[in-house]
Amino acid sequence: MNNDKTNPEFKKEHNFIRSYLGKDPLYSDEEIQEEEKAKREKWFDYKFILDLDFNEYLKSVSVENHRTDDFSAMYPVTVKDDLHTLHCKNKEYPFSVLWEYADLMYLVNFDINRVSRPYDEFFANTYHHLAGVMDSKNKSMLILPFFNEVRYYPDFNIFCGSMFPDNEEDMNNYVRRLFYFDTKGRFIKEEKGHLPNHIPTIGFNEKNSSFTEISVPCAEKIHSHTLYTIEKEGGFTLTNHRNEPLIDGIYQKIFVSDSLDSAITPHDNDIFLHFFTDKTKIKVTEGQLVDQKNSFIRFFDVHKKWGILNNQSIETVPGYDYLDWTYDKTRLRAFKGDFTWTYIENFTELIGTKITADNPDLYTSHGKKLESGKWGIINLQSEILIPFEYEWIEELNENLYLANKNGEVYRFDLYNEYSEWKKPEVHYDEHIITGGEWYILDLQGKIQKKLPIEELQELYRSNSIEGSETFYKNCGVQSYIF
Repeated sequence: MNNDKTNPEFKKEHNFIRSYLGKDPLYSDEEIQEEEKAKREKWFDYKFILDLDFNEYLKSVSVENHRTDDFSAMYPVTVKDDLHTLHCKNKEYPFSVLWEYADLMYLVNFDINRVSRPYDEFFANTYHHLAGVMDSKNKSMLILPFFNEVRYYPDFNIFCGSMFPDNEEDMNNYVRRLFYFDTKGRFIKEEKGHLPNHIPTIGFNEKNSSFTEISVPCAEKIHSHTLYTIEKEGGFTLTNHRNEPLIDGIYQKIFVSDSLDSAITPHDNDIFLHFFTDKTKIKVTEGQLVDQKNSFIRFFDVHKKWGILNNQSIETVPGYDYLDWTYDKTRLRAFKGDFTWTYIENFTELIGTKITADNPDLYTSHGKKLESGKWGIINLQSEILIPFEYEWIEELNENLYLANKNGEVYRFDLYNEYSEWKKPEVHYDEHIITGGEWYILDLQGKIQKKLPIEELQELYRSNSIEGSETFYKNCGVQSYIF
């Protein structure tokens, strides 16, 4: 039982016990209600950090009062010996920085025990800190620290700050007061609800300083403020910011154009192009879609020949038994031959033990071998840049290829079983090349050097051929070499 006799909870508990014992209550309902009201008013007091009224602050930065593009809410910040201080109304307020946002926007904490009122007075009823947003580029506070939490939605250029509700009903239902700000620090609107996970109820377009009201509760992919891929009935469709459909039907794959005015989808063995403006669609070709990269889409036709689509038509005519992306968006790894992968029974002895030699905990026992064929490099117009002469070819860095003749190509079958070595949903296409001769080629396919396997492995260990971080994020498949 609470022993604080000034606490309304103590008085309610005391009255309950007296009632249970058949005695009259000592405290009236009116007295308890008045004290609860006073407690809530104290609970929801947000003026204890800054000598500034909250409503006055919202009005001073309201978008209604600051429509010009050159406005930015800025409150001076100084940094000395890694200590940050906000200056407001001739007072100083120290705070800590949390590195949670990108592009020089940072979440900040103002601890209650660093301000005028006693720490213990607030800790029992509120968070032990309040949050705001700092713009480190301009050394200023963009959003003042009146909030329990502030989230940033970079796809929408929006911040949302939350407060405890101002009534008991909302408190019991875990409903928060939400305040939306744009990236200029302008206050846009207040509403009640829960902090949005990924999609706020409004977006800000920095290019034309316009706002978009959003009614999409969740999305599989956010293309823009006004375009979303959403999951529906076991598939996907496209909606606008008002949650209105932009295409007819539900599809397993949807690839949206760079111009955001059309999309390509598969249906049975047909591939369709949808236009959002008039909600029409036309058949592009027959076949199946694979994936999208750099504005292009891999597909194969009904004869299992691979090609490339652009946003509205065929870019690379299907005539290859396999195509793969490379770092250079204008070039493709191409295969001609029997692109069949056959299970081999002795994969563990051939390959697995070599992989696990340095770490016995790494485990894989299933793999496949590629049947006969040759790899080369083509461009999007099907011009041959490196002839189809190699059992394997991959990118070494931005300027060089690594090619193999007379070797054998294997692939781990991680879907056959769970592997602690690599999870199949992340690394679904690991390859191993054994034997043969190795060559380093330039971008035109000219042989720069022939390498024995020992020299090649030493070359990898030396890091002398490393590419950039961007290269490794965008290059094609790379293999293990034995």
